[in-house]
Amino acid sequence: MREQTWIVDPATGDLVAEGLTAEEVSALADDLLPTGHDLNCARPLVSLPLPDSTPSSGPILRVARLYHSSVVDGPGRRSVCQVQGCTLGCPQCGLSSTHPTDGGVLLSVETVAGLLLDPASQPRDGITITGGEPTLQPNGLLALLQRLKAHGVHIVVYSGYTLEALAQRPEPEIHACLRLIDLLIDGPFVARLADDAGEWRGSRNQRVIPKPGEWLEQAEAVEID
Repeated sequence: MREQTWIVDPATGDLVAEGLTAEEVSALADDLLPTGHDLNCARPLVSLPLPDSTPSSGPILRVARLYHSSVVDGPGRRSVCQVQGCTLGCPQCGLSSTHPTDGGVLLSVETVAGLLLDPASQPRDGITITGGEPTLQPNGLLALLQRLKAHGVHIVVYSGYTLEALAQRPEPEIHACLRLIDLLIDGPFVARLADDAGEWRGSRNQRVIPKPGEWLEQAEAVEID
């Protein structure tokens, strides 16, 4: 039997079903629920209208969309930044619109942080950065994580690269990012492993890794020894 997850948002009463097709959800709960929507990680029902490009002398991010009140992009109720640009090209990725590196809108990190931390979007259990591939913009990603951490925010980051691959990246910003992340969900999307992937993951190969910075520090200590 396939794993099924039913999530009730305590703030709005919204019900999200994972592990079922929209047709199966409708068949099971037709008498109780309105028409179902196909919803999974990084596929919001409603996104915020993005402001016009806000280039500045400070760090910037190319952003595909921003949205609030997600209950499928990490633990609890979350605000989400979906960055633009990915070169991994995972077959059958459901978010191919985020792949072009020249798409989306260029926004200052200050603008992105302000929209994610909007007090009107409370309650919020944390913020998730997904993509696209966030680590393709290491400078902007690090600047955003630093701003969010200054507000005591719980941070989830999705990456199509494994933690081991990220640890081998030469950019010091990537290592600094790993030390700021509370929960890393790593690995490429693999379509044949999509069934029964479980909470927050697109496919079964992806891992949910708490405190990746601690893993990095242990790996660096072993290399020194």
